[in-house]
Amino acid sequence: MRIVDSQEMRKIEKVTIDEFGISEEILMERAGISVVQALWYEFGNLEDKSFLVICGSGNNGGDGYVIARDLLNYTEAVRVVAMGEPKSDVFKSNFDRYVRHGGIVYKYSDIGLEKLSEMISGVDIVVDAIFGTGLNRPIDDKNYIDVIGAVNLYSKFTVSVDIPSGVDADTGKVLDYAVQAHMTVTFGYPKPCHFLFPARELTGKLKVAKIGIPSQIYNMFAFNKSLLTIDNVCKPNRPRSSHKGSFGEVIVIGGSNRYIGAPVLSALAAQRCGSGMVRLVTPEKSCQCAMAHDPSLICGGITDRLNADYMNEFISSLPANAILLIGPGWSLDDEEEKVKILEFAIHAPNTVVIDADGLNILSKTPHLKELLKNRETGKSIILTPHPGEFSRLIEKPVGEIKQNYAEVRSFSEQFGVITILKDATTIISDGKAIYFNITGNTSLSKAGSGDILSGVLSAMLSQHLQPIDAAKTATYVFGLAGELMPQEGMNSTFELIDKLPEVFGKFEVG
Repeated sequence: MRIVDSQEMRKIEKVTIDEFGISEEILMERAGISVVQALWYEFGNLEDKSFLVICGSGNNGGDGYVIARDLLNYTEAVRVVAMGEPKSDVFKSNFDRYVRHGGIVYKYSDIGLEKLSEMISGVDIVVDAIFGTGLNRPIDDKNYIDVIGAVNLYSKFTVSVDIPSGVDADTGKVLDYAVQAHMTVTFGYPKPCHFLFPARELTGKLKVAKIGIPSQIYNMFAFNKSLLTIDNVCKPNRPRSSHKGSFGEVIVIGGSNRYIGAPVLSALAAQRCGSGMVRLVTPEKSCQCAMAHDPSLICGGITDRLNADYMNEFISSLPANAILLIGPGWSLDDEEEKVKILEFAIHAPNTVVIDADGLNILSKTPHLKELLKNRETGKSIILTPHPGEFSRLIEKPVGEIKQNYAEVRSFSEQFGVITILKDATTIISDGKAIYFNITGNTSLSKAGSGDILSGVLSAMLSQHLQPIDAAKTATYVFGLAGELMPQEGMNSTFELIDKLPEVFGKFEVG
């Protein structure tokens, strides 16, 4: 599913109007009616419902007058509260039509907050048509602050028009005050705010309405943002005539005396997701842990201090199609040796996944980042940071980079990598396209979840998915595994591994 930001949506609407002759008035009419249709599908018969439509002075408010007028076809229990005067001719036309249909309008400046609060309390459904996608600065007008507060406090059911009023359409941030919607009806395409917190929480149930934008326009723009769905992830191909070598080899390089279990979680996840062979290169304690859980894992224990020369010789002995997963549970001990291993891995022909302390060492070592940027083309490297790790990688505060899809894309383009920024909404980019993933829940909010994700990703790579497809599939599938937990959040991280095969069996992806 494509996602467009506010600027892209304005361009789409302009082309629709200028080149296809579909007027702004028609688009507004279709938008308003689509909201009423969404209400009809949500509630069934609207004749026994009462409505209050709160209209701002921009085009979002114009949509509100269309909604109010169309609702009069079902019930007379419709009232509008106007926050200001119409700012455009098309808005004014729809205001006039609503009044000519017998519609009643109250000016907020006349009735005040107390009367508005009574009106909100007395109706079944409030329609929020205050602000649209054009709002990009904090709300500082006390009237709007009071009205939004009253809607959130007294409304039984709120439907927002396009986006919840008070959120930034492109970032999902709250501009100090915002409506908490139960349902949002957006037009043409969803916007980034519908999938980025905190706006994702404020959106409620999301409905995407077609409002007459010609389908040809969809291919006229270089859209680069999409929502991951079952339709754009890939299930690895597993021919019946295959053998273990057909499904590749994953090498997990990680673990420490401090973090014994992390590489084991990665290895078990890779195995359960279809890799033909999984080998750990870890401290002896991690090997013992791995063997206790599954003796079919191959483990080469490191009994002495980590030796980069030995590790690099081992890496050079691997087939070029072996997948290297570096960093789970590594810790920052023996940092100089680990820097050398990363140096070697960056130049090796193998596809590399860097996670956890592999990322932390990368972020602390400027020349490693230069090596990453200047390596030969054709070498695939995937980084899987959480926000703290990504903050250190790009040397910006967490608050600036959290859910910042533009930063993820820019970083990926600059360094020629695929980045998976793990969060409640995970963002993936190869420097060109941007993907949002919203599968998952708080069952994944556990230490070790990232280790499992890196194992799933490595398994997808070992089974010959293209790197960006592997990143999308692993992220999407791992989220679904969290959703299969019987009681959200009441699980150990280890239990997620058993859900992974169930996901692939339950959902025919690809």
